[in-house]
Amino acid sequence: MTHRVSAPTAVAPVANVNPLFPLALSLLSGALIGASMPTILDWGLLGWIGVAPLLVALHTQPLPRHFVIALPFGIIWSAIAHLWYPAIFGPVLGIVLIIAVGCFYAGLIQAGTALQEQLPESLKALGAPVVWTALEFLRFIAPVTGDWWIELLAKSQWRFLPALQVLTVTGFPGLSFLVMLVNSAIALLIVAAWKRRQAHMPAVAALAAVAAIIIWGALIIPPAPDNRTSASSAHHFRIAATVDLANQDRAIQALSRLPVEQEGYYADTPEMSQAIFDVNAALTRSVAGLRPAFVVWPENEFADADDPAFAAQVGNLAREMNAYLVVDMVWRTADGMYDAAVMFGPDGAEAGRRAKINVTGEEQEFGFVPGPRDFPVFETPYGRVGLGVCWDRHLPWITRELARAGAQIVLMPVDDDFSGNRWFPPLHASDTVFRAVENRVAFGLGATSGVAMVIDPYGRITAESGINRRGVVTGETFVVSERTLSTRFGDWFGWLTVLALGGGFMAHRWYGRR
Repeated sequence: MTHRVSAPTAVAPVANVNPLFPLALSLLSGALIGASMPTILDWGLLGWIGVAPLLVALHTQPLPRHFVIALPFGIIWSAIAHLWYPAIFGPVLGIVLIIAVGCFYAGLIQAGTALQEQLPESLKALGAPVVWTALEFLRFIAPVTGDWWIELLAKSQWRFLPALQVLTVTGFPGLSFLVMLVNSAIALLIVAAWKRRQAHMPAVAALAAVAAIIIWGALIIPPAPDNRTSASSAHHFRIAATVDLANQDRAIQALSRLPVEQEGYYADTPEMSQAIFDVNAALTRSVAGLRPAFVVWPENEFADADDPAFAAQVGNLAREMNAYLVVDMVWRTADGMYDAAVMFGPDGAEAGRRAKINVTGEEQEFGFVPGPRDFPVFETPYGRVGLGVCWDRHLPWITRELARAGAQIVLMPVDDDFSGNRWFPPLHASDTVFRAVENRVAFGLGATSGVAMVIDPYGRITAESGINRRGVVTGETFVVSERTLSTRFGDWFGWLTVLALGGGFMAHRWYGRR
């Protein structure tokens, strides 16, 4: 006996809707999701509801119109999340890229609703989350788009600790999936009420599941370190991080012999090296009374790593502070010129170094080469330390490999100064919070223009600098012995959504022919 399997029917559009209504909801969604991102308002909770108005609007229209309706949403969100594009790529190319990214999001939304219409009623809430997460993940890991296209839906939640804990299991794709799932479920409930139907119970179940995950996340977070007692605790320690504004200091930049467009890649004269050292040394000494265990300076390539004069100055300062001091230096080898994080110990001797792996195209044009893919870890009384530099934090696998090698603390000098642009640093800082939670490691970041940060293994930001303001911050943190599923199994959830996406559309094609 053979059984006929019918394809699911598409959701019927709601009749008698003003044609401007769906576009207005699309505009609203773009504004809400834009407001949830780290760039301007950083109102993260809006991320859980921001896409729902657009999804409701799409229920009123046939599928072929979904791209056009979603376009205002995509462009507005892209514009807010990429306010920094014109500063990096120039005004014309920056605006073109913003519009292109907005078109991508409109197409992504259309693909999500297309899959949703093919799913049975019990699975409809999964359509948009699966498509969004799978394509966002593929775009993030792609060789070209992954470099400068760094915003994620999940980044709207970078300050919401209970939701962040899912990163230990799924990595960032799981958090994007949860946020979109809530939006999808809310939209289905609104449409059901609009059509005067019973509550969409699978959507209710989806919301309950997300609520349970967030409650679990809230319950596993330990209390924050007590600033009054943790400095003397064997389990807690303090990290200091500087913001030197060397790239914006005209007096420092005037000491360089490099052309203006090349200044900032390294200090090329002894006078410039000394000036950068003096600024950071003064900031470091200003927190000596707080007895930090570690001090992290920015990514400023302030001197050659093997220059005995400057190595001695850094070592003497580390001895004076009785702390580990991490600085960014140029490491010249037979294999090429590296941008390296170098750590000096409280005894004044070098304790370890590691070259930057994720080197930008501009840095390679200047002469820097990617460092070897090895992940040394250095023992300290406070925990095992892994080192990296700036863009290394963007790629999840670099911090993951450090954690797999045993790192409990990751220290990175950072340069997020793009002509003083204030929109980019918070967006990139959110990467650091994600890497900390994914791998349960403590983080310390020094920054040229901000954001300098200290982060504990649960994603709690215990110190955070302003942007484009010279200064030093200190924060308490601790180490844990836990190694997460995300550390052990990597991007498994992202690839699972890719398989689900492919399987969903293949199943539709198969059953549609029968």
